[in-house]
Amino acid sequence: MRGGVLLPVAIAALSLWGAGRRHEPLLDQRRREGLNQGEPLENAPPLVAFTTVALGAFRGIVADMLWMRASELQDRGQYFELVQLADWITKLQPRFASIWAFHAWNLAYNVSVMIPDPNDRWRWVRHGISLLRDQGMTYNPGSALLHRELAWIFYHKIGMDLDQAHSVYKREWALEMTALLGGARPEPDLETLARIANQPESEPLRDPTVASLAAELARHGIEVFGDRAPAVDEMPELLRRRWTDTPEGRTLRAIARVRRMMRLYRLDPRRMLDLEQRLGVALDWRGPYAHALYWAVTGISYARTRFDDIALRRQIFQAMTSMFLRGRLAVSPEGRTVMLAPEPDLLPAVRNSFEEALARHPDDVTVRQAHRNFLVDGIMICTAYQRTGLARELFAELQQRHNEAVGVAFERFVADTWAGRLRDLDTDEALAAVEAALYQAALWRVLGDPTAAEGHEQIAALCWRVYMADRQDPELRERTGLPPLEQIRARAEERLRADLSGASRAP
Repeated sequence: MRGGVLLPVAIAALSLWGAGRRHEPLLDQRRREGLNQGEPLENAPPLVAFTTVALGAFRGIVADMLWMRASELQDRGQYFELVQLADWITKLQPRFASIWAFHAWNLAYNVSVMIPDPNDRWRWVRHGISLLRDQGMTYNPGSALLHRELAWIFYHKIGMDLDQAHSVYKREWALEMTALLGGARPEPDLETLARIANQPESEPLRDPTVASLAAELARHGIEVFGDRAPAVDEMPELLRRRWTDTPEGRTLRAIARVRRMMRLYRLDPRRMLDLEQRLGVALDWRGPYAHALYWAVTGISYARTRFDDIALRRQIFQAMTSMFLRGRLAVSPEGRTVMLAPEPDLLPAVRNSFEEALARHPDDVTVRQAHRNFLVDGIMICTAYQRTGLARELFAELQQRHNEAVGVAFERFVADTWAGRLRDLDTDEALAAVEAALYQAALWRVLGDPTAAEGHEQIAALCWRVYMADRQDPELRERTGLPPLEQIRARAEERLRADLSGASRAP
């Protein structure tokens, strides 16, 4: 009898031992095959660790009850109460990516618009970004959904102008990125930063001169690898010179910058460099569209369904087009006026993406209309940036592929597009169109972009000539003609001075 009991027990023990031996190989195979949503939770906050282990299957029941309450509050528009509820739900189910997406959307969109002060509103948008990037992706590193949601906040909430406080969002993000990267481009350059990121963390500090400088700064209580770059003014004179003017200082600054980028913003210089090399153009990383593109491209490798793949590719397409139209930041000397400027160098990459889309979906009306709009925008941007040959090439493509503006002169098309068909405008409307171009010329001159300024000058002159050419009759010209171009320019510049003066006095 005893033997009859011991045999099954022995077989069970042996089976458990064998199953245990297979546990780690199976986990490794799941990682290799990309079947894991993420690694096991490590260093999680106590509440997360408790709820994911101690509550076991009961987590789902509690989370369902909280979701029902959250839906009720959502219907009532009680968004502030939703914040705490969503926080509890994320603690109960940290691996449920949809919860993080919902919570971040609620903060960035629903809660933020209830705040009247633009700077306070930005804090809620910023909190939504941080929630997705710093917490949601920590627990769900392989989630295409979270990458898509993060890319959308940058593209839509910050990049578009649907929110009244959008200019504050753009300015604050630009200031944050300038402090992180050192300017529009990461300093000293992406190649150097990518090389440092490729090395083990201790490798760059093996240089004795670099290690010596880091140790000396630490002895003076200066934190090199903190969340902020050390204040140069607080350093002793000798250390300040070593930090700013020596090879070891430049290397140490680059190491610290890479660590802040990767730790605080999850920006990998290697991915940034790869993205720029694929596009063939240096990006302005102060603007929102570069970050929308970065997160969408990063998320593509995690797409497990056709929907995820299409959605992320659509975001890449949208971000690239928007970067061409307004992917470069222009900041006024006093730092208060921030404008998104076109990035003409991106034109080849965007054209290639449209060619690919048209080849895949030749009969798709939406794609064809988007391509038509892109060509019109491209003609105007290339004209404004004095790339007339390229503008004429796009104009020929518009005529050939979309059968539009056939038989119309290029100059007439540009003038009509800017002014909204000059021949149909009355004198005041035509004057406003010419003055608008000259206003833009004056503004770009203030913002330090002489190429764009001269391009808008040419558009203004072209509109003036085309409008006046239709009024050869002296009596008609006297009655409906425009003032001299110099007079219109003076009026536009005076209006710009008044606008900038008002902006400088704004709180």
